[in-house]
Amino acid sequence: DELADLVKKGMKTATTSGLSSYKVEEEALPQVGDISVVLNEKGNPQCIIETTRVYQTPFNDVTEHHAYLEGEGDKSLAYWRQAHIEFFESYYAELGIPFDESEIMVCEEFKLLYV
Repeated sequence: DELADLVKKGMKTATTSGLSSYKVEEEALPQVGDISVVLNEKGNPQCIIETTRVYQTPFNDVTEHHAYLEGEGDKSLAYWRQAHIEFFESYYAELGIPFDESEIMVCEEFKLLYV
């Protein structure tokens, strides 16, 4: 719910996912122009976003700018790294694959279309 609220307020305009997770879960990579409905924890629609940029980079090379666009915590790269290491270590363990900081990340930027 917290992340959906940040998106609705325009404070979160980016997200990051691991490339390996797309392969394991057999999901298509995001594309510029994709339209998505952001859901809360209960699965209720909160807003609609459009993907404006997608690129891949190693975890270690994610920039301060991208961390800021994610809008979480104090918006610093240090906060982003700490929160995302914890998330990806746990998530990748559930998928049965290892995570390390050289993992390729899919960085996605988006704009809010409708609340």
